[in-house]
Amino acid sequence: MRRRWNAVLVELAHHLPYTMVSSLIAMVVVWYFGLMQAQQHPGGEWVTEVRWSFHVLHPMHVCLSAITTTAVFWHHERRLMRTLAFGIFGSVIPCGFSDYIVPFLGGRVLGQPMQLHICLIEHPMLILPFLVMGLLAGFVFEEPVSGGSVFSHGAHVFVSSLAVLMYLVSFGFMGWMTDIQLVFPVLVIVVAAVWIPCCVSDIVIPVTNLHPHIHGRRRTVPSPAVQS
Repeated sequence: MRRRWNAVLVELAHHLPYTMVSSLIAMVVVWYFGLMQAQQHPGGEWVTEVRWSFHVLHPMHVCLSAITTTAVFWHHERRLMRTLAFGIFGSVIPCGFSDYIVPFLGGRVLGQPMQLHICLIEHPMLILPFLVMGLLAGFVFEEPVSGGSVFSHGAHVFVSSLAVLMYLVSFGFMGWMTDIQLVFPVLVIVVAAVWIPCCVSDIVIPVTNLHPHIHGRRRTVPSPAVQS
């Protein structure tokens, strides 16, 4: 068990630089997108477009997370119900913390009038089809492509960064797009929202919940954070 947690800590350390770069790129993309939308819709209707984008990105995030968690778990432990359970809870819960709980709390800490919007409760039929798609892809993806979770993990991190920023803009925190003093605090929020939940979903849950004999029979859990 100690070896597993040491591996998790190493993965977290390797994952942080990638998360920071992904977050910075996502901030530039969202800032540019928001600026273009604000010019086209100066009355404030552009926020509706951003909110629509969030409701596209969050289900995509759930799907990618389910692919990675399911693929890593299934690759090392061929137990259907156990893999399904960890694929579901290992994607829905971390994605929720990443995309709305952490940005909501981060915005409130910075004194912003944030609204708490939980998609799984308010729009369950928007989330569930993407979850199912991710679970099915996770079972298939690791079969023909060894280490296929590496790609989905990299996409997972970038989509998560975009979703966090879209949530901030959509539900109460637009000031960082025009106030340079808020750029670094927002970067901290995005990194915290992406780094910990995504690593929990893609690394911590598979590594800490595989049966001990798996490590002796198969190779150790791959390192998607390092390779992505």
